[in-house]
Amino acid sequence: MIAQKFREVSGSAPEASSTTGAAEIAEEAYLYGLQQVIFYETRYNYTQAEDSNVHVGVNRYYLVNEGKPITPDFKAVVTPNATTLYATAFLDLQEEPLVMEVPGITDRYFSLQLMDQYGIYFLYAGNQFNGTRARTYLIVPELWGGKIPADFTTTEVIHAPSRMAFANIRIALMEGSEEEVHHINNLQDQCTITPLSKWVENGHRGVLLKDQELVPGKYRTFPRMAELTTRQVDRQTAEDFFTFLNLVLNDPSMPLMKDSEKESDMLCRLAKVGIGPGKNFQWSKLDRDIRDGLTEGFISGYKRLKKATQESLIPMNGWMVLNAEGGFGTEYLMRAVMADAGWGGPDSNVSHVGAFLFLDSDGNALEGKYRYTLTFDMDDLPPVTEFWSVPIYDASGYFVANELNRYTISSFMVDRGDLHVEDGKLTIYVQHEKPTEPAQLQNWLPAPERGFRFTARFYGPKMPLVDGSYNMPRPVRKK
Repeated sequence: MIAQKFREVSGSAPEASSTTGAAEIAEEAYLYGLQQVIFYETRYNYTQAEDSNVHVGVNRYYLVNEGKPITPDFKAVVTPNATTLYATAFLDLQEEPLVMEVPGITDRYFSLQLMDQYGIYFLYAGNQFNGTRARTYLIVPELWGGKIPADFTTTEVIHAPSRMAFANIRIALMEGSEEEVHHINNLQDQCTITPLSKWVENGHRGVLLKDQELVPGKYRTFPRMAELTTRQVDRQTAEDFFTFLNLVLNDPSMPLMKDSEKESDMLCRLAKVGIGPGKNFQWSKLDRDIRDGLTEGFISGYKRLKKATQESLIPMNGWMVLNAEGGFGTEYLMRAVMADAGWGGPDSNVSHVGAFLFLDSDGNALEGKYRYTLTFDMDDLPPVTEFWSVPIYDASGYFVANELNRYTISSFMVDRGDLHVEDGKLTIYVQHEKPTEPAQLQNWLPAPERGFRFTARFYGPKMPLVDGSYNMPRPVRKK
């Protein structure tokens, strides 16, 4: 296989000899590796960083919203959603398969999704995909030679493309009350991850989270990793990024793509600057020209990513929809856009579609010093089979505290009649300053004091939300 053969011959690649040559390699490498680097770093936060607020070890769920909805103190990933409660975990399949159980959930939306290090999802399950009854899945790593127990049907045996995966269970939060959060937490408690041998020993049942020991990850680290637990994209230096990338490419739990000529070519180019399988990358030992080139390419790759995030997606009346038709493959730029704008988001629009917005209706950046209105026609709300939400974030993609503890507008709020509607129009008032008029206050979406952005979600999207033909309203700045 092309990618696997590269591991054996990469040491023979010549070194880059100029700043320009290293910069060209670095720019493409940034787009190629951003998703995998964030995967590696986020795994560190979950499984190795003992002072991290998401530290649970391997093969254990972190209940992102235990006892409460997501709040601004949650910094583990960018652009979290306030209308779902999450249970997330890193699955380590290096020793044996894992059994994953989910209970029957009939009163609300839920999904279980598994993602490899490339951002490609190899399992979509839940009421949107295969019904609401309880399910048990056996996640089997590549080249595992053991016997699968007779308990499992073929549709419950999931063959993972990697020996490491990110698991995400989403359960819809419809009201946000303490009682509802408690109900969902009880459902999350019934979701289990259990090594196959322990599942068999436990009477063919999963081990509950409260009964599981914390098993830390045993992955290579470097000293500055502990400083990069939040705002990962914006805080990384070139040295950080390429050190991370070399760790990724030498991690046995993260195999390379099978027979990928494009990845093989990328790895041959990286080998010229001392990065890749079998390489002991050390920034301080590089020639100055190479360090300067990697830094230049890192910066240009970052700028290219940010520009693409705002310009190269499917336009939807100023919003930008990720064109996710099913697996990023070697579409490195699109993969990097998702990693930056919403790491862990789906690679396929069969689940839900995200739409990004950074500019107002006049094409100007969104700023908290201004007041905006976002007006929906009640006869033309976003077309979905499940639900939609429009969260607001600061410019880096995180919630900002406000006196209402309101971080989103959702279809659940519309359905309950929580928002003021007049003449068939739903007008949302997006501003930092608290409105004085009662109707505006009722429909107030508090904005950060400085720059901000949106990442709307549409669960069970219909085609107008996928192809960009839906007339999604844009914020209009009030004069």
